[in-house]
Amino acid sequence: MIKNFFRTQSDNGGEAGQIFLLVLVALGVVLFTVLSIVAGAQLYYQNSSYSLDVEKATVIAEAGVDKAITSLNKTGGSYLGEAETTLGDGSYSVTITSKDAATKIIESIGYIPDKSKAKVKRSVKITASRGVGTAFVYGVQVGEGGLTLGNSNIITGTIYSNGSVSTVGGGNGNEITGDVWVAGGPQAIADRQTDCTGSNCTDFTFGTSVSGSSRLDVAQSFQPSVSNILNKVSLKVKKIGNPSDVTVRIMADKSGQPDKNHILATGTLYSNLVSTNYPIDNWIDVTFDTLSNLTTGVTYWIMIDTSSNPSNYWAWQSDLAKSYTCGNPDVCLGMWSSDWSSGNPSWAAVSPGDDLSFKTFMGGAPTIVDGGAGKGILVKKDAQGNGGNVHANTIKNVDMQGDAYYQTIENSTAASLHPNSPDSPPKVFPISDANVLDWENQARDAGVTTGDITTCVNVLGPGKIVGNVTFDSHCAITIKSPIWITGNLTFNTNNTLTLSSEYGLTSGIIVVGDGVSGGIVNLGSNNQLRGTGIGSSLLMILSNYDSRSNGVSAIVINNTGNSGVFYASKGIIEPGNRNTFKELTAWGIKLINNGILNYETGLSSTLFQSGPSGTYSLVKGTYQVR
Repeated sequence: MIKNFFRTQSDNGGEAGQIFLLVLVALGVVLFTVLSIVAGAQLYYQNSSYSLDVEKATVIAEAGVDKAITSLNKTGGSYLGEAETTLGDGSYSVTITSKDAATKIIESIGYIPDKSKAKVKRSVKITASRGVGTAFVYGVQVGEGGLTLGNSNIITGTIYSNGSVSTVGGGNGNEITGDVWVAGGPQAIADRQTDCTGSNCTDFTFGTSVSGSSRLDVAQSFQPSVSNILNKVSLKVKKIGNPSDVTVRIMADKSGQPDKNHILATGTLYSNLVSTNYPIDNWIDVTFDTLSNLTTGVTYWIMIDTSSNPSNYWAWQSDLAKSYTCGNPDVCLGMWSSDWSSGNPSWAAVSPGDDLSFKTFMGGAPTIVDGGAGKGILVKKDAQGNGGNVHANTIKNVDMQGDAYYQTIENSTAASLHPNSPDSPPKVFPISDANVLDWENQARDAGVTTGDITTCVNVLGPGKIVGNVTFDSHCAITIKSPIWITGNLTFNTNNTLTLSSEYGLTSGIIVVGDGVSGGIVNLGSNNQLRGTGIGSSLLMILSNYDSRSNGVSAIVINNTGNSGVFYASKGIIEPGNRNTFKELTAWGIKLINNGILNYETGLSSTLFQSGPSGTYSLVKGTYQVR
C-alpha cells in the first residue's frame, strides 16, 4: 500500500513537470514571437528612417545642382562651387570641373545631417553645357522643296519631308532603311498675320509673376480667311534665361475667350529655337501633332501654356497699334490667364487690348511618294525589325517591308495597308533663323576681317569674314566656331576641316551668306568636315542662300569622298555621287546617284557652343545618382 502511494505521487509529479515544461515552451514561443515582432518593427523603422534620409539627401543634392547651374549663368561661368551649404535637414557641397570651353561637370553631394557627421550622403552628377541644343532626329529632313532620288542611293535613317519624295530619270535601286514620312506641305504665304513697327512694339512678359499676378498662359485670337487645314503658326517670341519647352494649343472660342473644353491641335514651342532677342524678319515656327480643319470667319485662339519661373520665362511681341483687325466689330486680341485649365478660368486682355505678333499658314498641295515606273524605292526594316513604313497622302510604285498609310495607293506592296489615314503634319526644322542670327552675332563679336581668303590657313575663326573663302587642295585647317562668311565658300579637293579639340563634345558651325547675297557652297572631291572626335561632336556648314524663287542650289557637292553635315533651310542641296553623309537638312534635296547617308543616333542631342553669354543647361542623358 505504501508502495502504491509513492507510485501515485510520483506519477502526479511527472504530469505536473510535463505541464510546467509545456508552459515554459509556450512562454518561450510567445516571448520569441514578441521579440521578433519588436525587432522587426525596429528594423522596419530603421529601414524606413534610412530610406527617408536617402530621399532627403538626394533632393538636397539636386538642389545643389540647381544652385550650381543658376550660379554659372549669373556669373558667366566663373562659379567654382561651394564647400558646404546648409539646406533643410541637411547640407550640400558642390564641385565644378571644366571639361572643355563650353562644358562643365557638376557634382553635388547631399548630407544628412551635415558633412562632418553624415549618416547618409548621396551624390548627383550632371554635365552642363553652354550651348544650343539641336535635335537632328531624322537622317534626312526636307522642306516643301521635297526629296529627289536618282539611282542606287542608300539612306540609313528615317526621312521626314514637307514635300514629295520621288525619283527622276527612271531612278531605281534606292534603299531607305527606316520610315518615310511625307507631310501635307503648308502654303508659303501666311493666311493671317500681324506684326508691329517702331515705337508700337513692346513686350508682353509671361511664364512668371508680373506685378503680383501669375501670367502663365497667354493667347491671341484670329479668324482664318479660308476654310482649310491649319498647318503651322509662326510667333515672334523671345526668352529670358533658359525656360523649358512649352505647349502651344489651337483652341475654339467661347464667349470671347479660349474654350478649355475644345482643343483642336497641340504642338510644342521648342526653347532651343528661340533667341533672347526678337528676330527682325524671322519667326519661330510651331507645328502640331494633328492637322485641324478651321472655318473661315470663325474665331480661334493660339494659346501658349507655361509654368511660373522667376529666372526663366518668355516675352511675346505686342503691337500697341492693334493693327490686326478681324470681324465686324473687331473681336481679335491678346489675353492672359493664371490657369487656363481651372474650373472657371479667368482671362484678362493684354492691356490695352493689344495684338500679339503671329502668322497662320493654311492648306497645302497633296504630296506623294513615287518610286517611278520601275518601283525605284525600297523602304526596308532595320536589323531589329523596325521601320519600313511609308506615311503619305499618295503612294505610287514603292515596295515597303513595313506598312502603308495613305489616301491613295497605286502599284505598291506593303506588309499591311491603312487606307484613309490622315496626312502627317509638317515638322519644324531643328535650327531656327533666330539661332542663325545668334551665331552670326557671336561671330561678329569675336572679330571681323575684310577681304577674300584664297590660301590654306592653319586656324580659321572664330569670327566674321566679309568676303569669299576658297580652299584649293590639301588644306588641313583647325576650325574655331562660330564662323560667318558673308560671301561664298568653295573647296577644291582633299581638304580637311577639323573642329578644335577645345570644343570637346560640342559642335561647330560655319554660316555662309548674309541672307541678301552670297551663301553658295561648292565642294570638289574628297573634302572632310570633322568634329572634335569626342562624342557626337560635328562640324556643320549652313547656307543662308534662298533657292525657293530661282531654283539655284545653295550647296553643290561634287562626286566621291566628301563627308559631313550640311544645312540649308531655304535652299537646295545637291549631295553628288558616291559621298557619305551623317545628316542632310534642306528646303529641297536632289540625291542623284550612289549617295550614302548613314544617320548617327547621337545627332539627336547635338550641342553647339553658344558663346560667352550663353546659358548653361543640363545635357540630356548625363544625370547620375549614387
